[in-house]
Amino acid sequence: MSFKQEARKFYPKWPIYNEKEINALTEVIKSGEWWCGAPGAHQGNNVWAFQEEFAQLQGSKYCVAVCNGTVAIEAALMALNIGLGDEVIVSDYTFVASASAVIATNAVPIFCDIDPNTLVMDVNNIEELITERTRAIIPVHLGGNPVNMEHLMALASNYDLKVVEDCAHAHGSDFKGKKVGNWGDAGTFSFQASKVLTSGEGGAIICNSEELADNIYSYIDCGRKKNQYFYKHYSYGTNYRMTEYQAAVLRAQLKKFPDQHKLRNENALYLIKKLNDIKGIKTMELTPGTTSLGWYVFPIVFEPKEFGGITKSEFYKKLNRNGVPTDDCYPPLHSLDCFKTTNLKKGIDYSKANWGGEKSINRNFPVVSDIYSRSIEFPQEMFLADRENLDNVVTFIKSLKEKN
Repeated sequence: MSFKQEARKFYPKWPIYNEKEINALTEVIKSGEWWCGAPGAHQGNNVWAFQEEFAQLQGSKYCVAVCNGTVAIEAALMALNIGLGDEVIVSDYTFVASASAVIATNAVPIFCDIDPNTLVMDVNNIEELITERTRAIIPVHLGGNPVNMEHLMALASNYDLKVVEDCAHAHGSDFKGKKVGNWGDAGTFSFQASKVLTSGEGGAIICNSEELADNIYSYIDCGRKKNQYFYKHYSYGTNYRMTEYQAAVLRAQLKKFPDQHKLRNENALYLIKKLNDIKGIKTMELTPGTTSLGWYVFPIVFEPKEFGGITKSEFYKKLNRNGVPTDDCYPPLHSLDCFKTTNLKKGIDYSKANWGGEKSINRNFPVVSDIYSRSIEFPQEMFLADRENLDNVVTFIKSLKEKN
């Protein structure tokens, strides 16, 4: 067992499951209906039921379930007619999927720096990135913390841009009385193994337009139309359908989610207060107007000089080796080899992007480059533990400071 795995033994093991998940899977296997079928001819019922239940959780009219969160972004973009040569503005601080999904549509991601306090897309930087080729924006709600969607939607309206919210971290997050995913044209979610709602893999797209929901469904089900002949394909599409196995597990996980969500928020707010009292430690600030977060990850930023010049790598190792489960944050997109070397889709012109070659140097993305160099994050299952374990985290970080 690695020291990173060892640190997790003091906290709830993720995913959390019981007989409900086991029974749900057993029922699917015994039913012999292992896939969802079609809207007008259900082979199984879990996918269709989950779509309704998740839409209700997120306060949206429509939900289309898919096989993972990456293709959820791709499907939403394709249904919004984003494609060859279009530019899509994406936060620079996110998992590669937020941008690789744009690449999959033959469009070009344009990277936006972040706010140094909230750690999400700085909406004040968006306007300078808009060109005659810009067609969409993907705000990423990192750690469940909403981007300022009120400001962003005003810009999108002024420039006639589509908005696909990347809510992979933000199940249950609220911004100004509205669940994230409902501000833009569509919101995309991931149910990957570490997410706060999980089936190992899986994803979903929510929206409030019936026409868009139908277009998304058509794309993820081979170009079919709802309730039409099964072997009639009306447009280009592919197969990104969710399985009955995934949906059965998710329906059981949904029942656990409200209590877990409440506990994560209570414990995160408790830890925020404790950690921010330590000079040299700063937690992610909630975007003003936020009432609850998904808290998929909990980023903290440290000042090396307050800890005797400790490096990020040393800080990370010391935490894990002393029972504090810690992960690295996402490397900024501009720094990834695939973008620095433009090792992407053949035949697509990436020359006008704000990354690649010398354009990918850190000084062109100063805030995210600085934040990444001195930040780490805690996993979401930490916040399902009791307060004593959270106090131990604070105590150990204080001891690191005292030793230096």
